[in-house]
Amino acid sequence: MKVLITPLFGLGDTLMFTPALEILKMNRPDWTIDVFTFKRSNYEILIDNPYIDNLIFEPMLTWNKLKVIGYMLKSLRGKYDVVINFYPSNRKDYNIFAFLTGARYRLGHRYLYMNFKEWNFLKNLTIDESTQMHCVEQNIRLLELLGINNNMNEIPDMKVYLSDEEVEKGEIYLKQWDSIKIGLHTGTSRFKNHINRRWPKEYFLEIVNYFKEVKFLLFGTDEEKEENEYILKNNKNDNVILVENKTIREVAAIVKNLDLFISNDSGLMHLSAAVGTKTFGIFGPTNPIWVKPWGDRNTFFKLDLPCSPCFVYSPKPLNCKIDDRFKCLKELKPDIIIKKIKEVL
Repeated sequence: MKVLITPLFGLGDTLMFTPALEILKMNRPDWTIDVFTFKRSNYEILIDNPYIDNLIFEPMLTWNKLKVIGYMLKSLRGKYDVVINFYPSNRKDYNIFAFLTGARYRLGHRYLYMNFKEWNFLKNLTIDESTQMHCVEQNIRLLELLGINNNMNEIPDMKVYLSDEEVEKGEIYLKQWDSIKIGLHTGTSRFKNHINRRWPKEYFLEIVNYFKEVKFLLFGTDEEKEENEYILKNNKNDNVILVENKTIREVAAIVKNLDLFISNDSGLMHLSAAVGTKTFGIFGPTNPIWVKPWGDRNTFFKLDLPCSPCFVYSPKPLNCKIDDRFKCLKELKPDIIIKKIKEVL
């Protein structure tokens, strides 16, 4: 049996399907499992995963539709028995992708919002989306369609398979600072208005200025440039370092050697949890039941407002409908997180 796993857009989404991938391969060791990626970061984070037989990367996001269809008909059609759209992939693009492979069995979820409009009917083996399950659990439950029933009390960790050499380089990078080291990710994806999931940069700065003896490492790309430059410019204790020009695997190795990682709901939050670093996640409009940092050692912070969480898995952009826009983040003050940091450290 040959299985193809369709691409997932986000780094966090990619990491959150790795427990299901492990269970699938352990229960069907004779099946060939290929994983398709179209973003370089998602490809790199899956390198050396022992539960993948073939890891494919094609930069389809830069192609026109005719090139995508031509590639699929030439390179993928008729080569797979099963195609799996892991959670969350509620866009017609992913469903068309699965359909064009010509696979006999096309697995995925029936979504509560915009299910028909996003052509989920192109899948022929489906289960209902649950509002009370984490993405990791949603993906494992999907395997029931293949006759694999897993005890939800025995779920593997999310994993990034770093080499000993990669981990050692991350450790060496941090040795230059002889202090407690905390990572900060001030950003999120900008896709579909998700920039509005960001906790105010002033609140991150307040944490930095409170802990004088701690070294804070800022992570991100040009998307977080404004927030990171603000913290670099305004911190009072000269205790901030900007991590620059690193690959996603180099970032993973550095994060693995930190004492704590504090982040908005983002791919780097999930990366921190996947490498085993204690992780604090900050939530506003998104739902921590679905996407909190996976693992018992991790913590999340949110306000219990009547309107929150308001984000659902659909192609619609994130939007706040109350007058005091994104109050869920603006009123989540730093003192509660500072208190928790003090308990941990």
